[in-house]
Amino acid sequence: MNKIKITLKWRFTLLTIFLIVLSSVAITLAINIDIGRNIPMAPSTIAGESGDFAISIFDEALTEIQNQSSSIHSNEAKVISPGQFEIAMTTAVSNIYTTSIITLIIIIFLGGISAYFVAGRALSPIKDLSDNVKSINENNLLSHLEVEGPQDEIKELTISFNQMLAKLNHAFTSQKRFNASIAHELKTPLTVMKTNIDVLNEYEEKTVEMYQETIEIVRESVYKLNSMIETMLDLVRQENAPLDDEVDINQIIEDVVEDLMVIAKEKDITLDYHTSGRHSLIKGNEILLYRAIYNVVENGIKYNFPCGQVDIRSIETKDIIEIQIQDTGKGMREEEMNRIFEPFYRMDKFNVDTNSGLGLGLSLTQSTVAIHGGEIRVESRVNEGTRVSIRLPMHL
Repeated sequence: MNKIKITLKWRFTLLTIFLIVLSSVAITLAINIDIGRNIPMAPSTIAGESGDFAISIFDEALTEIQNQSSSIHSNEAKVISPGQFEIAMTTAVSNIYTTSIITLIIIIFLGGISAYFVAGRALSPIKDLSDNVKSINENNLLSHLEVEGPQDEIKELTISFNQMLAKLNHAFTSQKRFNASIAHELKTPLTVMKTNIDVLNEYEEKTVEMYQETIEIVRESVYKLNSMIETMLDLVRQENAPLDDEVDINQIIEDVVEDLMVIAKEKDITLDYHTSGRHSLIKGNEILLYRAIYNVVENGIKYNFPCGQVDIRSIETKDIIEIQIQDTGKGMREEEMNRIFEPFYRMDKFNVDTNSGLGLGLSLTQSTVAIHGGEIRVESRVNEGTRVSIRLPMHL
C-alpha cells in the first residue's frame, strides 16, 4: 500500500491549523468556563439562597431598573420579575456559548485558508529551486541556479548548491581526463612493444644484437606498465587506507632525506632538513604520508639546477604541523601551478627525464594530504625556486 504523500506546503498548513485550533479552543474554553462559573450563579444566589433580605435587595434592584426603564420608555413601563431576570441571564449565557463556538469555527476556517496561501508564498522559492534542480544533469552541471531574493536561508542554499555543482563538474572533468590519460598511457608502451616486435619479425636474418635490443625495449615498456599499474593500485588502496597509525612526521622527513640522498648526490643537489628534534605525532597512515613527502622532495631534486639545494623543515604550532619544502630550482608559471596536481601532468619543458615518471606523484600527494584533513599549498617563481607547504592537524 502506497503511503499518502504530504507536501511541505500542506505540512506547514496543517501545523498552523493545529496551533490555531489549540489556542482558539483554549481561549474559548477559558472564557466559557469563567462565564458558566459566575454569571448563571447570580440569580439563584440573589433569589434563593439569602432569604427575605436577599429578596428585598433584589426587589430594590428591580425597582431601580423599572424606574430607569420608565424614564426611557415613559409610554410603556415593564415590570421585571426575578424569574424573567434569570431566564434572560440564562439566554444570554447560551448565546455567548453559541457565538463563541461559531467564532471559533470561523477563526479556524479563515486561519487555515490564510495559512495555506501564506505557506505557499513562503515556500515558492523552494519550489522554484526544486524545479531548477530537476533540470540539471551530468551534461549541464555548469548551468548554475540564479541567486535572487533576500539574504535568507534559501539564498544560502542556492549558493551552496552552485558551489557543489562546481565541485562535481570539476570532479567529473578530472575523472574524464584521468580516464583518457590512463588509456593513452597504457596504450603507449603496448604500441612500442608491438611496433618493435613487428619490426624484428620483418627481418629474415635476425642477429643476436637485434634480439637483445628488442628485448631491452620490451623490458622497459613492461617496467613502465608495471609501474603504472602499481601507481593506479596505490590510488585504489588510498581510498580505503587505515588512518589509525601514530605517525612521527619528523622521523618520516629523516627517512625521506636518507632515501633520496643518493639521487641528490648524483645530480649534485644538497639536501638539508631542520626539525624540532622531538616526536611530532599525528594520527594517519605512515606509508601514505611517507610517499606524499617523498614525491615533493623528489620533484625538488628532479626540477632543480645543478649545485642546487632542497631545504626541508617542520614547524609546529598549537594544533598544526607544517612541512615546508623549498628548492632553488627552475620554478613554475601560475598556469602551471594550477595543473601540477592533475593526474598525468608532466612538465616536459624542463628537459628532464620525464619518462621516468607518470605524472601521478603530486596527485597522490594532494589526495593523501586531503584524507588526513590537511592542505597543501604551492608558491613558485620562474628560475627562483618553488616552496611547497603541507599542513597537517596534530590531533591524536
